[in-house]
Amino acid sequence: MAKLADRDQFTRTMLQRASDAFSFDADQRRRVKEDMEFAFVSGNQWDAHLTKKRRNRPCYEFNRIRQLIRRVTGQQLKNKPQIKVRAAEDGDVDTADIYNGLIKNIEVQSSAENAYDTAFQWSCGGGYGVLRAVAEYEPGDTFDQCLKVKTVQDPLTVFPDPASRELDWSDAKFIFVTEVIPRSEFKSRWPKQPVVDFSLGKLDDFDRQWWFKDTVRIAEYWYIEDEKRTIYLLDDGTVVDSEEFDPIKDEAANPPIDPETGQPEYPPLTIKAEREVTRPAIYSALVSGAGVLEKPTKWGGTMIPIVPQWGDVVTIDGKKIYSGMTRFGKDAQRIHNFELSTLIEVVAKLPNSPLTATPKMVEGLESYYERMGYDDPPVLLFNADPLAAGMAPQRQPPAQFPAALANISAIATDELKSNLGVHDASIGARTNETSGRAILARQSEGEIANFVYIDNQVKTLKRLGEVLVDAIPSYYDAERSIRILGEDGAEKFVRVNRPMRDEQTGQVHIVNDLSRGRFDVTVTVGKGFDTARMELAEAAQALSAQPGPFGALGQFLLLKTLDLPGMDEYVAAARKLLVAQGLLEPGKGDQPPQPPPPNPKDVAAAERDAAGARKANADADQTELETQITAYRFGEVVGAGPPQIQPNVQDQAPEGASFMGNGQYPPQ
Repeated sequence: MAKLADRDQFTRTMLQRASDAFSFDADQRRRVKEDMEFAFVSGNQWDAHLTKKRRNRPCYEFNRIRQLIRRVTGQQLKNKPQIKVRAAEDGDVDTADIYNGLIKNIEVQSSAENAYDTAFQWSCGGGYGVLRAVAEYEPGDTFDQCLKVKTVQDPLTVFPDPASRELDWSDAKFIFVTEVIPRSEFKSRWPKQPVVDFSLGKLDDFDRQWWFKDTVRIAEYWYIEDEKRTIYLLDDGTVVDSEEFDPIKDEAANPPIDPETGQPEYPPLTIKAEREVTRPAIYSALVSGAGVLEKPTKWGGTMIPIVPQWGDVVTIDGKKIYSGMTRFGKDAQRIHNFELSTLIEVVAKLPNSPLTATPKMVEGLESYYERMGYDDPPVLLFNADPLAAGMAPQRQPPAQFPAALANISAIATDELKSNLGVHDASIGARTNETSGRAILARQSEGEIANFVYIDNQVKTLKRLGEVLVDAIPSYYDAERSIRILGEDGAEKFVRVNRPMRDEQTGQVHIVNDLSRGRFDVTVTVGKGFDTARMELAEAAQALSAQPGPFGALGQFLLLKTLDLPGMDEYVAAARKLLVAQGLLEPGKGDQPPQPPPPNPKDVAAAERDAAGARKANADADQTELETQITAYRFGEVVGAGPPQIQPNVQDQAPEGASFMGNGQYPPQ
């Protein structure tokens, strides 16, 4: 193989980084591997000292530590953390809901639960797990891409930048994800790449880390390169990348004229200011000790999509020291195995209770007494001995049980539970607690003791959520229909990045634009949907026994929690009945309830009030009429002078005219 100085700059940098990463933290990684094998692989719980001490005697394993770890991993399986995307501005709330539903769909499509469970098991057992995201093409003949969360089966194959100081590796400049494959497979996949022949010459220090006798190490090499780019500030306040805006710059500044109105179809956009910025670009390349096997590809986001999940981690002298539950329970588990193995061996060697007899008593019955070691004869035969008149063979008391060994084993078991923070009440064993409150308090004490593992998983998922939110705009950038999922798994299809023209202004805007907006990522820890539904069913069953409307609502809740065929129609019918009764607010497609019939008492009271009002009005009219008549008789109206009496028509006849009887006078 060529020496390091004879290789190209990219390969030299890559090999130097790989050498630093592979050799850094080697002792810690060895201990993580030993801890996982100790807890989950049979035959690894005896160290060399105790094995040598017992020589060829039996070495049994009574693996209690595995179940104690399972107690914590089971708690994680019961209470699933959920990635939540929150809008940082009011206008981004709807887009944040799309992000939440899209991330849930990504988790379902990629079986992310397997990745989460594997990383959590490694963090609890060994102290170190890894999660990662990848981009893949959608199934079928399409160029649409999607994101997925992948399981890292062995986190010890992931080597970060030794200079990284952040727990989430957010400051890492490079990360290697390695794999060891047979040399025959390497030759088949990359026939033009050299493979070292161990019979030729001596390998240098860099080659030894890549080439083995029958296998070859390859790696995904993730690295960051700072790229300079120009951004524009447009006159409408929008900030865009020059690469995106330059192809449409002239068209944006001179929009086409609408022939009907003679006005531009949309307001012109011009560049108000520009500046050069530096943006991290993420690349990955498949490499070996000989160099690049497959050319680098660019990741859509600005973060390396690989995230660690720690167990119990502290930093001492600038170095991270991490461990899982196994590390501090190994000695107690070894003592438990040693003492129980010794106890079983001692008990197995205890002699059976022998018989006391004279030679005369067993004379001729030797084979019969030999079989008594494994037979259980109903009659004890013997010969009468004149020298032992009236005596028969008698059993001797058995050997004493080695109680000291059993006590030491019990002490080791208690130490094991104390070291791991898992008490008897936490694993369902009966203890001296008698009240439910006391049992729950002890269980809570055990959960709090190991909550550091749940908390570190929350931090890991938060970083993974940030990676997904950062990459989604790049991989879901075209107009397309995507599936999003709700909290209960209900699916909905949403059209994203869809251009639409405003009929009033003529401007084109993007509906559900995933590239716009600012978002924060949080993680919530709570019961899974199935568990919450079971608890809701239990509460609804209790409520349904109540009389009146609360019982009807409880029955409706109970129906909604039943996941049975045909229940949707039953629930819809029950909802219509409750809406008609006014117990539920009408929703989309629901008929509002009919107004209730009036109360007869209220109708009668209203009629009485109306009659009283009419009588009062009539009395007021009568009083006013009487007042006017009185005023007329006396020729005056109070405050208005004498009454104005309309003259009779005959009184207005001209002199000498005769009245025709129809209210008119003949012409003169």
